[in-house]
Amino acid sequence: MAKGQIRRATRLLTRLALAMALLGIAGPAGATGESDVLTALLVRVVAPPHPVLGADDKIHLAYELEVVNKSNVVLVTVDSLKVLDPASGAVLQELGGPGLAKMSRFPGASGTTLPPGHSGYVFMDVTLPARAAVPRQITHRVEASRQSPRSPEDTHHGVPLTPAPGVEPAEAFTIAPTAVGAAAIVVSPPLKGPRWVAGNGCCNTITPHRGATQAINGALYVPERFAIDFIQLDTQGRMFVGPGNELKSYPYLGVQVLSATGGTVVSTDDGRPEQIPGSFFTGVAMRKGITLHNAGGNDIVVDIGGGRFAFYAHLQPGSLRVKPGDKVVTGQVLGLLGNSGNTDAPHLHFHVMDGPSPLKANGLPYVFTRFTGRGVVTDEDALFKGQAAPIDKSALAGPHVNQIPLNLQVIDFD
Repeated sequence: MAKGQIRRATRLLTRLALAMALLGIAGPAGATGESDVLTALLVRVVAPPHPVLGADDKIHLAYELEVVNKSNVVLVTVDSLKVLDPASGAVLQELGGPGLAKMSRFPGASGTTLPPGHSGYVFMDVTLPARAAVPRQITHRVEASRQSPRSPEDTHHGVPLTPAPGVEPAEAFTIAPTAVGAAAIVVSPPLKGPRWVAGNGCCNTITPHRGATQAINGALYVPERFAIDFIQLDTQGRMFVGPGNELKSYPYLGVQVLSATGGTVVSTDDGRPEQIPGSFFTGVAMRKGITLHNAGGNDIVVDIGGGRFAFYAHLQPGSLRVKPGDKVVTGQVLGLLGNSGNTDAPHLHFHVMDGPSPLKANGLPYVFTRFTGRGVVTDEDALFKGQAAPIDKSALAGPHVNQIPLNLQVIDFD
């Protein structure tokens, strides 16, 4: 075949592929038994999910899907998303409409539509009964619709940018199975005492922790998916008493932070000043001078074995009682709760991760040996106004063993 003929044939195949992608035309059957289809969407799991038993007595698989619209000519809307057990075919979770939009972070204020060349995330929280068998693998069924943002007369290399009359611009496909990781590690509480609030906790709300996807050195990480910010309420249910921008107004400032496990200290950071609390009063979203390396303020990372690392952040300057290389035991005092680093108010930030870097790692689940639930805060804003936090005392109340507290749960550590 002459070079000119090859070029013409290549252009023809390229146009055909684009037309098929626009119109949702299927190809031969793939390995899954379904017909293969050219799609505008790329969907991948950011990191394998790990099961964890929540305080609601349900097993949670909390993880993220990255969704990319690789087309440069069509809008794509994710209409529905199913999580399947490929071994049994059972539907473990189905999201669509407002439920899907709630757990998605796509361009724009809301919704699940991706413009050409854009990407977004769906923050998954698949729940199973406490005694259910956790599948070894999961897979995802995606259904999406398309529309062109251009006029019907527009073409791309001679191919119409809008579907032909009578052809529904939709695509549906199943992405490859994803392995389910090991179960959560059991740790002891890092604090003692009553009325601790699990702020920015897991799992079915996109909190600053849950939605903290980080691109570092060109790789994607979600370090804080199971992180908790612990603040303590007084007997009246208040976070602070007095001026909210003064450290002395927070009665739990300076309480002891305990090692949740045994292990070896791999890094510490100390000597960073306390922040003036109350960015919720000034409207400042990010502390001045905060970087990737000092966001945790005075902090400690402990290698707890099995490829897991525990992170304790925002401690008081000069309060750290360990140094790199030290061996620690469960319950040992590591330092004092403070307000250093990127923080609005005194609290302990705690999470477990799969690497020694607090942000260049993926968050792993953990459960506490024991705690008692007092209810769930129903109005977070009241905390930052110095008011008594309204608490639904019937929610997640009572004793909990080997479970992780859920977002805004109020708990007592014995």
